[in-house]
Amino acid sequence: MTTHCLKVALRTTVPVFLGYISCGIAFGLVTINAGYPWWLAPAMGVFMFAGAGQFLAVSLFAARTPVLAILATELLLNIRHIVYGLPLINQFKECRKFKPYLIYALSDETFSLLTTTTVPPDIPVENYYFAVSILDQSYWVGGSLIGGLVGTMIPFDMTGVDFALTALFAVLTIDQIQKFVKERKGRRPAEVEHADN
Repeated sequence: MTTHCLKVALRTTVPVFLGYISCGIAFGLVTINAGYPWWLAPAMGVFMFAGAGQFLAVSLFAARTPVLAILATELLLNIRHIVYGLPLINQFKECRKFKPYLIYALSDETFSLLTTTTVPPDIPVENYYFAVSILDQSYWVGGSLIGGLVGTMIPFDMTGVDFALTALFAVLTIDQIQKFVKERKGRRPAEVEHADN
């Protein structure tokens, strides 16, 4: 991956950085508040990387929910990723070495970026997708690490903290709707009429 590719990916992922750092910190604090060690939050970000699924998992484990019930709940919560993957099938066909990671690292926010940004012509598609995906995951893991460490040192009122990821998802959804409306308005009337038929 070139420096140019990384710079472009960094610019692209700034909105996710702002959201994931804050949500990751919230997750680290929630994990500590549930009685788990600080390292569990970033470890889950590396090996699970499921955002809302991680918040849910910590709550379910803290409530001593049976493992099968946790697995079923996580499956229902994250099954949307199958739908997310469908629009990316053709794009991921070009990706060889990073394909397994790209599938693993596909979050709501990464999906949003990969489907709404244009890959610069001088950057290989696979490298761009990888850079965006790994940066997004690193923001989440970094935030979780900060939250976990801060949570061990400073007492914190957790009221409303677990809502942070929902707020981020809502903001990104609004952004997607606005982009869709702008694109639709920008098309000529004949094109819109043809698309509607």
